[in-house]
Amino acid sequence: FFFLSLQTKDEGPFVRFGFGSEGEEEDARGQGTRDGRIMYIIDVVLMLLQPTLYIFWGGLTLAHFQILYQYALHWLTMASKSEYTSPFAVYFQTITANLERVMGAPNAMKFNFTHVLLASLLIAALVSVEKLRIIIDRSIAMKYKTQ
Repeated sequence: FFFLSLQTKDEGPFVRFGFGSEGEEEDARGQGTRDGRIMYIIDVVLMLLQPTLYIFWGGLTLAHFQILYQYALHWLTMASKSEYTSPFAVYFQTITANLERVMGAPNAMKFNFTHVLLASLLIAALVSVEKLRIIIDRSIAMKYKTQ
């Protein structure tokens, strides 16, 4: 058996991780240690995979942006040539020209690892702000629940 225990059962809530008889013992809250072990393993795996996942999602986001930008320019060009949207053709052509001047052609976009890391940092910052918002909302809810 291998166990890591931060507190004993008599001292209150405790953290245990180990191998052996699963789910037989209970902590101070009445939950089995098996649930605690599973959550601990999930936390460790997510902690180790989180940077890799942010980099993956950053690259995927940039690829999606390039595809959506290409489709947006295509549809703006098609809309400027359509007989149904002819009153707005000047606006569509102006938007298309401005987008191509500012961002370039979609096929000319080249992303390197710096772009991917910057997108990953942006995603990580957004996720962290959302986690912080959830924590604040829960603490406010608990404050009003106890009153």
